[in-house]
Amino acid sequence: MQLTAQELIVIIDPQKDFTDLEGAYAKNHSITQIQEVKARINILTKRLDKNRFVIIYSNYQKDQFGDGILMCLKSTKGHDIDIAFDDAARLISKIQHSSFSSEEFKTYLKDNRIRTLILCGFLAEYCIRQTAIDALENGYDVKLLKEFIGTGDDVQHRKQAMLYDLENKGATTINGIFDCE
Repeated sequence: MQLTAQELIVIIDPQKDFTDLEGAYAKNHSITQIQEVKARINILTKRLDKNRFVIIYSNYQKDQFGDGILMCLKSTKGHDIDIAFDDAARLISKIQHSSFSSEEFKTYLKDNRIRTLILCGFLAEYCIRQTAIDALENGYDVKLLKEFIGTGDDVQHRKQAMLYDLENKGATTINGIFDCE
């Protein structure tokens, strides 16, 4: 698969709170599958031109998603991006599950005439799902890089349900590594 000028790979929340064994998510879930996805994303970012992808990261607030849920807080180790990327890569912050909570992201898509979002990253049932739904509702084509989307080992059924639901809403699932220039 070759990327067109109107396609963009969106890597969502590759932050230590989700990907690291010491991260907040690993305190409640086994993350073997997440670490496998992270390794695949690292291969992907090395193969891609920096203009073919963006990294979306979360800037959440203390207790934003419930009492005691402390994830992706600025100035914490868990906030750090935990994938390989060139310093010239485009990093965009968001404040909710959806990447569309970021005005910078929406402007970037518009300014670069992006029509297709190829989604990967973490967590399948939250940020990937909500970004895909918002993208579809805003008229974007959505492709899901199935093997590059992660969640906890114990909640893989959520990922499968998310993929099924989004396919029914019009998203396309892509399997395997593809030619990325």
